[in-house]
Amino acid sequence: MNLKQYKLYRVIAVVILGMSISVSITLENYYLPIVLVIIGMTAMYYLRKQLRTTEVMADERDYKLAGDAARYTISIYGLIGTFGIFILMALSGGKEDLVYILSQYLAFIICFLFLLNVVVFKYLSRRK
Repeated sequence: MNLKQYKLYRVIAVVILGMSISVSITLENYYLPIVLVIIGMTAMYYLRKQLRTTEVMADERDYKLAGDAARYTISIYGLIGTFGIFILMALSGGKEDLVYILSQYLAFIICFLFLLNVVVFKYLSRRK
């Protein structure tokens, strides 16, 4: 299999996966999408292993750009989310208000994202 065939199979898998997940959610089956995503990931891993080509799929520039994009995305998400937290808290009527609860939920999501970023960074820096 060459790179062009791999990309075609990948697009076909994404289309089939998207349609299957949409149908299962429409039928209110919420466990099937988890199974379908795992099957899709396994199939893509198998196809990737079958790909024996000398073509370059990604180089150092791609990985550098991906790292920069991830860093900027996390920073921007954190900044916008922090402003969102304070705005939602200011608009809430008190600690029992749904808007206040949503602001707390957003705060925990942002903190979890930052903590996950630190853990993954530490893991990758020790691995290399």
